[in-house]
Amino acid sequence: METIRTFIAVPLPERILAELGKLINHMKSLNRDVKWVRPDAIHLTLKFLGNLSEVQLTRVFAGMDQLFQKPHGAFSLVAAGMGAFPNNRRPRVLWVGVEGSGVPELLNLQKKIETVLAKQGFSEEKRNFSPHLTVARINLAGHLERLMDEFTNYTFPPQEITVKEVLVMKSELKPSGAIYSIQKSYNLNTI
Repeated sequence: METIRTFIAVPLPERILAELGKLINHMKSLNRDVKWVRPDAIHLTLKFLGNLSEVQLTRVFAGMDQLFQKPHGAFSLVAAGMGAFPNNRRPRVLWVGVEGSGVPELLNLQKKIETVLAKQGFSEEKRNFSPHLTVARINLAGHLERLMDEFTNYTFPPQEITVKEVLVMKSELKPSGAIYSIQKSYNLNTI
C-alpha cells in the first residue's frame, strides 16, 4: 500500500527564502558534515504526520476542514534570531527563529490543529511546539566550532511573515532532497 509522507505548514514568502538562501550559501563551505536545506524547501512546520494511507489523509482533511469552517484571522510573525537543537554545543538542527506579536496566535493555531487531528485519531505531539525554520541538519558532530562560531555571529536581517495560509503538504524523499507538493490549502482572513 502506498503511503503519503504528510505535514502541515505555513509557506514562506520569496523574500524570506532569498535571505535564508544567502545565509545557507555563506555557511555551506564551512563543514561538509552539514546537510543544508534547499531554500525553496524551507517552511514553518506546524505538525508532522509521517507516512499516511489515503484513508488517514482523508481524516486529516476532515479535521482541517472542520477547523477552518470558523474564520481565522491572518497574523504577522518575524523570522529573526538563530540557534540550534538541542543546543549550540551539540547541534543537530540549525534554525532561524520565529518571533513577534503574532506568536500567541501561531501557538493557538498549532494547538487547535493538534486537538482537531487528535479527534481524528492522530497522536498529539508531546513536546512543546517551538516555532523555527530549519536551515540545516547535522549527522556527524565533529569539528563544528568554526561553523557554530560563524552561524551564531551571522546577522540575519529580521523578516516579516504574514501568516495567511496553512498547507497540508506531501513530501517525497529523493536522493537530491525532498520534493514538496500542496495537498490542500486553507486560507486565513487577511489583516
